[in-house]
Amino acid sequence: MPAIDSTLSPTRAHGVVSRLLDEFQGRGRLVASQPELVALSGLTTLAVKRQLEHLADRVVRLPGRPSCYLVVPPEYRLRGAPPIAYWLADYCRLRQQPYYVGLLSAAALHGSAQQAVQVTQVMTTVPTRALDVGNLHIEFHVKQRLLDTPLSTIKGLAAPLAVSSPEATALDLLAFQHCVGGVARAAEVIAGLLPVMTVEGWRRALPLAPVVVRQRMGYVLDTLSANRFAKLIQTSLPSKLRTVLLQTATPTMGSCGQQPWQVDDNIGLK
Repeated sequence: MPAIDSTLSPTRAHGVVSRLLDEFQGRGRLVASQPELVALSGLTTLAVKRQLEHLADRVVRLPGRPSCYLVVPPEYRLRGAPPIAYWLADYCRLRQQPYYVGLLSAAALHGSAQQAVQVTQVMTTVPTRALDVGNLHIEFHVKQRLLDTPLSTIKGLAAPLAVSSPEATALDLLAFQHCVGGVARAAEVIAGLLPVMTVEGWRRALPLAPVVVRQRMGYVLDTLSANRFAKLIQTSLPSKLRTVLLQTATPTMGSCGQQPWQVDDNIGLK
């Protein structure tokens, strides 16, 4: 998008930010950063900020750097924000922050939702404060090797959105079990993901998961009678395993690890 002539008359300059936002929205983009509005308008930073303040009924300032503004189309103003699929990718791109939608939110997009998901859970690379925009609440969770996580393309979304694959989602549910209500809840959601899992998907996701997560995953799949996938995980494990708790924040029940997973089922899942 070319920059607008900096010699604009006062009348034209007065509405330049609004016109730029119209152009963004016409191209399906609902997030704009303050620096790019300055560059495209030819106005000063202060002038752009003042014009944005006069558009308070139309735009919402998003937290973080650079300063970003979310356009709220008329049909979403009662909710305070458009659906997250419309704008999350652009927001993270402008912040140069890798991300993907994960955990219960990804599971719901893959068709496994035991109950309505009230929070959008997003995986990223750096600690990021939770985000409240209108009626949306977004949590960010830090994950190592995020860029290597297999992703899926979800059909029917308003805009492209990075979403973890069903298999990577299942592994994350156990790795971040404290964020999803524990292993029993995770197992229910994983059961709902089984119809969309594939052997190839597991082969892509397993090398990224720590051994202890694979042990727990194998045990959960065994409990769910997903024998084909459980055997695939078993072949990925080393010959010698140390016993691990199925649920990390729960005391041991004093039982030996169940073979072949060496998992102490301290919540009685099986």
